[in-house]
Amino acid sequence: MNIFKPIISIFSAIFLWLYYYFALPTLSLAYEDGFLFFSVCASVLIANIVMWASGDLVNGGKAFGIVWVVVAVVICVAEIASMTCFWNDDAKYRQLGEVEVVEYNEMIQQIDLSQIPIVDQELAQKQADKKIGEDVALGSRIDLGTANIQDVNGEVIYVAPLEHSGIFKWYKHRTTPGYITVSASNQNKVNYVTELNGEKIELLYQPSAYFRHDLKRYIRNQGFRTVGLIEYTFEVDEAGRPYWVVTTYENRTVWSSPEATGVIVVDAQTGKTDWYSLKEIPDWVDIVQPESFVKDQINNWGKLVHGWFNPSNTDKIKQTDLTLKVYANGDCYYFTGMTSVGSDESCVGFIMVNTRNKKSMMAYMSGATETAAMKSAEELVANFGYTATKPYPSLVNGVPTYILAFKGDEGLIKAYGMVNIENYSIAVKGNNLLEASRAYMQALANSDTNYIVGSNEAYGYTLEGIVERISSATQDGSSYYYIIMQGENEKIFTASGLISNELPLTRDGDKVVISYVDDKNGTVDIVSFDNVAFVTPISNDQKKRNELDEGTSALDSDYNKIIQVDPTMSEEKWNSMTEEEKATMLQKFYDEN
Repeated sequence: MNIFKPIISIFSAIFLWLYYYFALPTLSLAYEDGFLFFSVCASVLIANIVMWASGDLVNGGKAFGIVWVVVAVVICVAEIASMTCFWNDDAKYRQLGEVEVVEYNEMIQQIDLSQIPIVDQELAQKQADKKIGEDVALGSRIDLGTANIQDVNGEVIYVAPLEHSGIFKWYKHRTTPGYITVSASNQNKVNYVTELNGEKIELLYQPSAYFRHDLKRYIRNQGFRTVGLIEYTFEVDEAGRPYWVVTTYENRTVWSSPEATGVIVVDAQTGKTDWYSLKEIPDWVDIVQPESFVKDQINNWGKLVHGWFNPSNTDKIKQTDLTLKVYANGDCYYFTGMTSVGSDESCVGFIMVNTRNKKSMMAYMSGATETAAMKSAEELVANFGYTATKPYPSLVNGVPTYILAFKGDEGLIKAYGMVNIENYSIAVKGNNLLEASRAYMQALANSDTNYIVGSNEAYGYTLEGIVERISSATQDGSSYYYIIMQGENEKIFTASGLISNELPLTRDGDKVVISYVDDKNGTVDIVSFDNVAFVTPISNDQKKRNELDEGTSALDSDYNKIIQVDPTMSEEKWNSMTEEEKATMLQKFYDEN
């Protein structure tokens, strides 16, 4: 029987070495994986000591069991101590930090339609994989890593590393040649980056590598054995150099309530490793706060508003099903709707959390959840069988709007849609975003709503002048008109044929009066059109209808915040005014109206 004791001890040592080598746990009792590793080590060590001291294998087994009973008790106590009870509810509620209450149009910026990041992660992954497939030799040796979205030099793109497809491919090549980028606003803009400043890109350290080149093992061996690691993200700096960004964290309540403490940045080629605190993180790093951390903290903030004991659910709100990544002023944010407990289709507001510093903003505004908006949009294309992508929150001529794409069976974008956030029954589609925008503005103008909210970046104009040129085109069964006015040669005015039955009769040289919205982002959409050459008699019933409709259009609603601008004031004069002069002029306008 004694012959088994050395064998058991040798196998115990090998088991513990293999456990650490492959699991790479955090060597700290402050983390659950570290506690479990030390518990296994302690139980194996004590069992071996008892076995050798007593000379009885059974006693060693009993000692092993007793240790794990103690471990189980400690785990139970730790779980209870981590629960959201009397001593933890306030700490968990405040973990998200101060949430600034703002207006929706202060939280979400208006973006040029050509720059809307409409391509989702699934499509980006598909397009990048297709790019690899163009090279048969390359496709046989590598797999495509996860495509991560980030802002690089002002352009939002997805970046996906090339990774090893197996241990034999790794053993033969050791590195992979570069990465793929996919534009977030153009599904066809795909680049395979293999060189940087004339030098080949060779990714040596990555999660799919083995032994000392395995990313997590490499980081642990650089001295980060007692630090919690999460969120292994592939990013590139402004020059295009590839890095791995890994978030470090610590737990605030035993083994729960994790909080990011900084990031480890590893050069994917050279292995140069640096740790940065939250205040020192390089500007090009987008993802610091893990999405899983932020989602838990948002939910705690919403449900613990009056402490953990709130059986009536007073003022409780919860996160919707989807969490989106949106960009505003070069920063990345997690965006999600917040609903009342028990509500499924409507939001009470929207929250955005900065992915770097966790700065949080909340806009209280009733509206549709992201899922409800997707369902509403998909009804428009039910005959085609298209599916909607996750909606992107934006402003269209100052109106809070979800923008999304429709994908076919092969996963490519076939059409685009817009859904009003406050009233998701207002939904349109178009073959492109510009067409969808025109249809959307027309749908708003024709709706019976009077709550249209503009922004300080959308300006409403009424212009009387002579038509210099007019032409029409049919898109997706609808007629659109393109007009150039005398003296306004820098603008092309667009209008749906539904706006006025006078549009098809209008000719060059006609005098017209138009009202339009100019968001200073290249969009000039006509809201109303009147050819003064035509005087069409209207019935008394129509006069009554016009009186009822007064004050409900996108421009003249009492609730409208689109700024009406005097067309006689030139843009040059406006731009030459100071902010104080602009504010005084606008205040005077509001007082007069």
